[in-house]
Amino acid sequence: MVLQDSNKYALWEASNIYKIKGTNTYLLLVEAIGSDGKRYFRSWTANGITGSWTPLAATESNPFARANNVTFPSGAWSADISHGEMIRSGIDQTMEIDPCRLQYLYQGKNPSAGGDYNLLPWKLGLLTQTNSSC
Repeated sequence: MVLQDSNKYALWEASNIYKIKGTNTYLLLVEAIGSDGKRYFRSWTANGITGSWTPLAATESNPFARANNVTFPSGAWSADISHGEMIRSGIDQTMEIDPCRLQYLYQGKNPSAGGDYNLLPWKLGLLTQTNSSC
């Protein structure tokens, strides 16, 4: 068992592991559902793919990506950061990401949308890191 949580919504779905370019460090992202019902991502790092996972931004109040810790240049169009994928630095199966240019392609939806989950109007958004130390 790599991770577990007594709250079934804390480790919900959409997990991915990425290798951080130029290091032996890995980044684990897992989608969660917050206490408000909104989707967001938590993160952990490890010094090896099988290593012990250390929380990075892994709580609802300190998430990796959540509508309340990102900016929307044209105004907030989503309260959910759901299913997505980091933009990788290569095109192979190593899932390597550049720590100096993190981008995350995700799906979100209008906060007022409701009804049948399968009919919700999900749209794509792109998160771009703005606080790189590189």
